[in-house]
Amino acid sequence: MNTLELKNILISEVAKIDDESSALKTILDCRKTTPKNYEEQYNEELKVAEQEIQNGNFYSHNEVKEKIKTYQQKFKNIIILIL
Repeated sequence: MNTLELKNILISEVAKIDDESSALKTILDCRKTTPKNYEEQYNEELKVAEQEIQNGNFYSHNEVKEKIKTYQQKFKNIIILIL
């Protein structure tokens, strides 16, 4: 279960609540019933990331800085066109 799924569960449970004290109890109960396998998920994500790096699927710091500059310029041009 990923973070987005957990967030959606929490939101749906809180939406069912009428008062604040019930909200706190519901949040705590939800935590007890939600399976916690974060370590396994974390380790699996690390393995995937390491494999991506070995395959050359990454950007250097300088490449990221250049991409940011490029996107900033593109957005400036779009905003100028809109105005």
